Amino acid sequence: MKYKTKTEMLTELKRIGIFLLVSSTIVCGQICSGTRCGQCLIVNGCAWCKDPDYAFSRCASESQLSRDGCNQIVRRKEHSVQILQNNAFSDGGPTEEPVQIKPQRIKIALVPNKSLRDVMVFYKIAKNFPLDLYFLNDPSYTMRELVASLRRLATNIADDIATITTDFRFGLGTAMDKVIDPFTLQDPKSRLNPCGSVYCDKPYSFIHRLSLTNNVNEFQNALSRVNTTANQDIVEGLFDGLMQVMVCGERIGWRSKARRMVLYATDINYHHAGDGRVAGILEPNDCLCHLDGTGKYTKAEIQDYPSVGQIVQKARENNINIIFVIGGADNPIIRNLYYDELTAILPGGVNNASALSTDASNILNIVRENYRRLRETVKLIASDVPEELTVDIYTNCKTGGRNLDRTNICTGLNIDTWTNFTLFITSNFTVCPEKRSVNFTLFPEGLEERVQIEVEHVCDCDCQLEPDAEQNSTRCNRRGTYECGICHCEPGWSGKSCDCDERGTIMDACGTESGICSNAGNCTCRKCDCFEGYSGERCECNDRNCPSYNGLLCGGNERGHCSCGKCVCDVKYTGNSCECPISTEACRDNNGTLCSNNGVCECGKCRCDVKYSGAICDRCQHCPGTCENNKNCVECVGFNQGLFNETICIQRCKNVESVADLQETGTPDNETTFTPCVIQDKYGCIINFNVYNSPDRQFIQVKSSKRCPLGPPNPVTIGASVSGAIFLVGLILILIWKLLTMLYDKLEYAKFESEIQNPIWEKSDNPIYKECVTTVQNPVHEANITHGDGPNLKEE
Repeated sequence: MKYKTKTEMLTELKRIGIFLLVSSTIVCGQICSGTRCGQCLIVNGCAWCKDPDYAFSRCASESQLSRDGCNQIVRRKEHSVQILQNNAFSDGGPTEEPVQIKPQRIKIALVPNKSLRDVMVFYKIAKNFPLDLYFLNDPSYTMRELVASLRRLATNIADDIATITTDFRFGLGTAMDKVIDPFTLQDPKSRLNPCGSVYCDKPYSFIHRLSLTNNVNEFQNALSRVNTTANQDIVEGLFDGLMQVMVCGERIGWRSKARRMVLYATDINYHHAGDGRVAGILEPNDCLCHLDGTGKYTKAEIQDYPSVGQIVQKARENNINIIFVIGGADNPIIRNLYYDELTAILPGGVNNASALSTDASNILNIVRENYRRLRETVKLIASDVPEELTVDIYTNCKTGGRNLDRTNICTGLNIDTWTNFTLFITSNFTVCPEKRSVNFTLFPEGLEERVQIEVEHVCDCDCQLEPDAEQNSTRCNRRGTYECGICHCEPGWSGKSCDCDERGTIMDACGTESGICSNAGNCTCRKCDCFEGYSGERCECNDRNCPSYNGLLCGGNERGHCSCGKCVCDVKYTGNSCECPISTEACRDNNGTLCSNNGVCECGKCRCDVKYSGAICDRCQHCPGTCENNKNCVECVGFNQGLFNETICIQRCKNVESVADLQETGTPDNETTFTPCVIQDKYGCIINFNVYNSPDRQFIQVKSSKRCPLGPPNPVTIGASVSGAIFLVGLILILIWKLLTMLYDKLEYAKFESEIQNPIWEKSDNPIYKECVTTVQNPVHEANITHGDGPNLKEE
């Protein structure tokens, strides 16, 4: 085993202490904090110390408060549930109102960020729960059998429903389509009788024929007055009628506490929102009641059909259970394509539409089974739940035991048993909301019965409330309430004992042109509490705006400190940033002479006279001998020549290097100076080098190339060059003469050849030759011509 030293053990204990301190104030990823008890306990796992003289943070984990010696620890409260109204289950009847769900009102004191699982709601079927059943029929010719069956079976339907509940009522309405082209023919004959040779009623959109009543004979009479009618297109507009049935509560006669059912019967699919555009109807359906005194829908040709979303919304708002009954030869196709999917999203939990037989004789079974299914199924809905609450519903109706399933639906209920739902409620906030009391509602879908739940967020500790809290306490100078070990001061006062007057404007107490406390602090108790790095009565001094030296403000704490933008130096330093030591020891040589008498000591460093350099001005720049003294090293390093051999060169010339080009201007750094040197070696060659002097060393750079003079002329070379030039010029002149001669001879020969081929001299006259015939001119030739005679020539 390796034993730790005392220092190592103390370090380890310190680390453990820091870890425990940090971890004890962090609970479930949240830090315990808060200036009042209620603010502190809002975080699960935090506690509050109300000891009057407690010196540590009052809000921390319970274990931390105990370690710090707190005796009076305030812990989080527990939830409380109070039943305000709990009427017993009732089957209903002529003299009593049915009750199927209880309790009816609950009040919950909810502790923040803590789950509540003790709220239970019970449900039981009432034997005589009221039923309002409205028949919305398609009055087309193909649905005529339904009206006949309803009229024939009305009594049987009533008798059958009476076995389930004695409190029921029937209502009736018929819906066809909008009386506008292209949905309905517009010629005068069709407007009077759209069925042609068969008599039928005038076309209409929807007619409410009978409000809900328990008089079965009156219902049968209303059915007997229903005649068939027709429209032009195949699809029909029953959605217009369905919307009016749902929203016209007073005209229809819906009771506030009854199961509301609409039996929607047709054999074709439906028009919906957007279809009205083909008839130029652009105004959307407003989901309001528009029935006239005779029960007719008055906005059919003005407003578009309702959308599917509007139908679902109004069914939920008005607790309407819609039963789709589809007849006709194609009813499986119509049901599958249109009504089954619509049924699944409507209240009531029906999965499929019902199929009507050809003679509509099964309408009794359809009504009976759908009502039984609705009665024996309950779906509990939580409505208007605030954002800060999470409400989950569980039940054991499927298992029948103590295990809970996360579901809000129970099926297969009967009048002899009841079921229960358990609510899991959790608040979700980190700061107590301003509105401490909130409400939400539970209700069985499709029914008007409600459970009102009032939730009060318990954000205050008991010691914050009377009688524990002391109003106008003397401990708070009668300016606040003493609660949970501290003073909660009245407005305008603060401090541990409410002794800090904060009345009046903050600008008067702490204001500057730059803002409150120069925007560099908080105004507390009418005084500026400056942020770190700022000082002054109103934090006007920026203690971080001083000059720096060596990257440290005012040279660091050893040299000085920043005060209101200026450095205040220690006695050993001076300067704007405390960069200058007052001592001159760094400027003295071994003999104690300042800067070798070649400069002055400033800011702890030597400022050398001209020609001198070095930390204590002991080096002479451009002094005689600077270049000559380094000649031997320059020659041996740069050109392997001179007095030094290789061994001596390596030993003595470590500060010499050979470079291709010397730096003509400037120096390698700002503190280095150099002396340019030119020397001549024994061969007469010129060597260039620079001697550099920096504060800490001297080094030399030698140019790797030297300039050497030219040697004496060679007579043989000169003679050979001159002779060669003369010979070359003569040869060129001979060649030119020869070429000109050849050219001239060629021209002369060509001329001779031309004369031979063309002898002109053979055709000329001989000057000594004379012909034998002589021609003589007649002297009177002119006179003969004048008189018109012909020529008078004589030849001899």
